[in-house]
Amino acid sequence: MKSDLVFLTRDGCVNTSDMLNNLDAALRSLGLALDYPTVNLASLPATDPRVGYPTPTVLVRNHDIFGMPEPTPPFPEPS
Repeated sequence: MKSDLVFLTRDGCVNTSDMLNNLDAALRSLGLALDYPTVNLASLPATDPRVGYPTPTVLVRNHDIFGMPEPTPPFPEPS
């Protein structure tokens, strides 16, 4: 699971704690480990497509769990 699931966030994202709690509860209910990486988008290079996702976002195998397509440049500024 660790390499398949990634949690994206950024400093100041007000929804991060709720999404993390819900994600952890879902993984526990499936009997899966909580061993996914959390990536702060500010730590990524500007060319990384993940910086274009809103936060928080959960990616599984590099796909948004809600079906949002991978962002393409130019990426929006965080709000």
